[in-house]
Amino acid sequence: MLPKIKNISCHKIVNSRGDWTLRTRVLLDDGSIGIQTIPEGASKGKNEAFYLPVQESINKVTTIINDALVGEDPFNQGQIDRMLVEIDGTPNKRHLGGNSILSVSLAVSQAAAASRKVPLYKYLAELFGNKKESFTFPTPVFNILNGGKHANNGLSFQEFMVMPAGRVPFDEALEMGVTVYHNIENVLKKNGYDTEVGDEGGYAPEGLTPHTALDFMKEAVSSDFKLGDQVFFGIDAAADSFKRIITYSIDEEALHLSSAGLADYYSDLVNNYPIIYLEDPFQESDHKGWARFFEMQGRNLMIVGDDLVVTNPRILEKIIPKKLNNAVIVKPNQVGTLTETFEFIRIAKEAGMMVNVSHRSGDTAEDTFIADLAVAVSADFIKSGAPARGERVAKYNRLLEIFLHEKDKFEE
Repeated sequence: MLPKIKNISCHKIVNSRGDWTLRTRVLLDDGSIGIQTIPEGASKGKNEAFYLPVQESINKVTTIINDALVGEDPFNQGQIDRMLVEIDGTPNKRHLGGNSILSVSLAVSQAAAASRKVPLYKYLAELFGNKKESFTFPTPVFNILNGGKHANNGLSFQEFMVMPAGRVPFDEALEMGVTVYHNIENVLKKNGYDTEVGDEGGYAPEGLTPHTALDFMKEAVSSDFKLGDQVFFGIDAAADSFKRIITYSIDEEALHLSSAGLADYYSDLVNNYPIIYLEDPFQESDHKGWARFFEMQGRNLMIVGDDLVVTNPRILEKIIPKKLNNAVIVKPNQVGTLTETFEFIRIAKEAGMMVNVSHRSGDTAEDTFIADLAVAVSADFIKSGAPARGERVAKYNRLLEIFLHEKDKFEE
């Protein structure tokens, strides 16, 4: 007899921003357990799955969802997720809550992996259809300076990131990120800036502009690594946060730009700094801006859709023919189920897009699911914030654990 779902329970815990979130526990009748906490973003796309208030979400998990799924087969992930979506019955999971649904969907996969006695990344790879004998590892994207909605410091762009070259093994890439993170702290102190950190662990001093931020990053990288060869730059502009009624306003530089003017501004940055990654450069509804910039720079860098596509397979299918982006962010809590997340990744890969699995700004240190997910689907990148703060480094450390295990296996 294959094990069945015996019970689903849920309670609230505190996340990295001091807000309440869910911790859901799925128990199988063979004693196997899967536990999942749910992250929450500060910068959210308009089309993300609905985030239900936490107490209401707990009630839905422990009554409606528990009653529906007890006795179901935990190894049939597709069926579990279809049931959750059908019970909800709304386009954006407003009835049960995307947070409620995701907590159960991911916890079921963890319980199934535990029952099989296999590491989560191997079980997820099997579900995804990744049959490779050896696993590839994502390049870590380290957020070292914060702005936008992740910091109250007047810096318009949300994240300034360093990215080791893709050829660098994961353990060395992690070490590079740690080194640069310490270097940028020293550069800021030397120039008279404070070293408070934002939601995602990046430094968030007041008084920076995009140009000064990038200049400090150049100094921090160049002292130990070859810029533009070993290490590159990325920016998450999160343009929705500085879009006004008509213009995009970069207030720290007294700039009020049209979409075309902002495209030129980005192009100037790309020409002067080793930027290979630009996320959400325009508001999600500004498709003309996206299309114009993709035509200008799509061959030169990754133009990354986050709020644009919100990990939603149906939205991505509509976006692809418009030629707006060549890379996507993957955040399971934007869509609400593991099955839909897998479908989104498959569609992106089939379209030739780069895939970056990402955390959220409100996270928990016990949640390392995205590390296993990134390995399972052969993601190109993983974004888990700075190499500091428990809820950020937990993901990097889990990846390191998997990397060393796989490395040892092939060296035996």
